[in-house]
Amino acid sequence: MSADTVIRTPEAYAPEARARHNGHRPENVFMDRWRLEPKTQRVWGVSHAIWFTLMGVGGGLFILARALDLSSRLGHWFGIPLVDWVSFVAISVGGLILIGDLGRPLRAWRAFVNIRTSAISWGAWADLVFLTLGGLLVLPALRLGSSQPFESLPWEAEATSGLGQTIEIVAMAAAVVVMVYAGGVLARPRAIPYWHSVNVPLQFLFSSAAISMALVLTMAAANDVPIESGDLWILIGFLAVLLVTIVAHLLTRTEAPGKRESLDRLLRGRYRGAFVGGVIVLGTIIPLVLAVVALAVDGTRDALAIVMLVLLVVAGFGLRLLTLRVGIFPPVKEVPGLFKP
Repeated sequence: MSADTVIRTPEAYAPEARARHNGHRPENVFMDRWRLEPKTQRVWGVSHAIWFTLMGVGGGLFILARALDLSSRLGHWFGIPLVDWVSFVAISVGGLILIGDLGRPLRAWRAFVNIRTSAISWGAWADLVFLTLGGLLVLPALRLGSSQPFESLPWEAEATSGLGQTIEIVAMAAAVVVMVYAGGVLARPRAIPYWHSVNVPLQFLFSSAAISMALVLTMAAANDVPIESGDLWILIGFLAVLLVTIVAHLLTRTEAPGKRESLDRLLRGRYRGAFVGGVIVLGTIIPLVLAVVALAVDGTRDALAIVMLVLLVVAGFGLRLLTLRVGIFPPVKEVPGLFKP
């Protein structure tokens, strides 16, 4: 090494270090602190919105058809009520999307092991319990050709006996968890303020209930089953509560860092048309008005049931997708311990 060689440390390149050494403020005032801007999450997307929608509709359809005693009147396939087939398929497909999202399907069993701390574990168990008990419940009705191979099982698909009713009640309870847990997965952590609210699972719950009710009405129309006024009142109730939860979520903690940025995108930014015009107006308010019209005019019920179903499915998926799209981590104003004077 020659005498002219100068060894320069990394600090020699930092203006703030030189200024601090000379007893002055940093030459570049922007180096006093680091500001991390709001960051949008990039993990949850379209596949998760599909998963959330399918789970909610599958669970809601089973519950409503059974609670309203409509299962046996909405068509059959291989002897099993068609409404149950749709419910099982929706939740099965949703479960497959969940397994695929885990990245390594052979490790999917790990979703079941953290039931005390993980909402996903609750959901995984609820899916399994629902599909198992729901499948067992309808098994006596299975018809293959002219035979019913499981007819001798000690319960009925219609759950008229004590054992059948017990299986049905447990399956319905699991279906409720299936409907709610996706919103709970988002709402529990505090990292994203827009998600951290009881209104998120409530929105998902009542959106799923409204879609499921519209699907029940559409299947009733397809099978020449009269749509009763009471059924329409149930749909109106679901839509009214859904609208209230959406508005309540938009009006609470509006200035909280992170949520403020989420609301800007939903109400004033790039998603304003899709959220306000699509989810709120076309997907909630208009179906609510149509349900009132159907209630007043009997002859419109079958056609309006189909229109409401289409609007609610599109808006329900949009609600979930936009909720994910505006999942924003709040800004971090300062990183403590860096560049202290």
